[in-house]
Amino acid sequence: MNQTNANLYRSSFMKEQAQEAWDYFSNTGYPSSKDENWRFSNPSSWLLENVGTLSEKENVTKEEFAKFIIPDTIPILILNDSTTIPSKLPEGIQIIEMERAENVDQDSMGSVADYHSSSFTAENMALFQNGIVIHIQDNTVLEKPIQLIHIIKGDADSRIYPRVFVNVGKNSEAEIFQTEIGGDDHNHFVNSVTEVIVNENARLKWTLIQERNIQTGQVSSFNVSLKNNAFASYNTFEFGGGFIRRDIHSHFISTGGDFSINSLFVPTVKQHMDIFSIVHHKSAHCNSRQLIKGVLGGSSSGVFRGLAHVYDEAKKTDAKQTNHNLLLSPKARMNSI
Repeated sequence: MNQTNANLYRSSFMKEQAQEAWDYFSNTGYPSSKDENWRFSNPSSWLLENVGTLSEKENVTKEEFAKFIIPDTIPILILNDSTTIPSKLPEGIQIIEMERAENVDQDSMGSVADYHSSSFTAENMALFQNGIVIHIQDNTVLEKPIQLIHIIKGDADSRIYPRVFVNVGKNSEAEIFQTEIGGDDHNHFVNSVTEVIVNENARLKWTLIQERNIQTGQVSSFNVSLKNNAFASYNTFEFGGGFIRRDIHSHFISTGGDFSINSLFVPTVKQHMDIFSIVHHKSAHCNSRQLIKGVLGGSSSGVFRGLAHVYDEAKKTDAKQTNHNLLLSPKARMNSI
């Protein structure tokens, strides 16, 4: 890929940030097992570096998504990079595609997921073609959860760069279900980034179920910033994919925050799943809990690396971390750091 690829699919939306991220990515390249944070997970064989992105828009039909839609939710349907958003939304919520979000505050996007900390985050910032922006206004309590359903389906191998930005306003409450599906038997590389800002006294519950096809390699980054007395929980259930790396980064930027991670991963055959989490306790009187469980069969492998970084000013921090693993096969292996 040459330098112009950074802006190949972008209109004027975040074009400058895309080029800066591409420059950083070009200088750093992909990590390998020689990097400490990737010591037990080598993504090189899953990157599909000679494969292009899915550039053509797909026709999204609700029938194709019907069996995945949870009743009494607000379904956002995403087929590769094409999105369908309900025409009628509850009061207090705005959902738009990033390519049409010229009037959205772009300074907030990219403020939580720092591409200087990850070459994959930089690549996503440079090359994502489209994404979803969800704004929940102050003092809004959503009676129905939002469901993001992302299906990858094509007639050839591909690389895809999903991106989601969510802003939960002050004193608001929301729940998000995220469903990741593989709809074919082709090889895919998925590099996804999610950024979330939970404002003062707001509450967010996020639950993800991942069932990509076994030929898919996926590196995902979930990044959340919690302000004063904010609460968020992030729950993941990993079943599919051949290579899965799930990075979870949380930042307490004001006092009184509460964040929990609950993850279950169930690899079989030769699947590899890696959960990496780091909680940045930057402010006082904040609580974090990490509960990670793995059930491994066949010749599968798993990794969990969990960190709680307590800064000097973070007085009276309460940080807990638990990891339990069950190996169902003598060939399965697990590394917990």
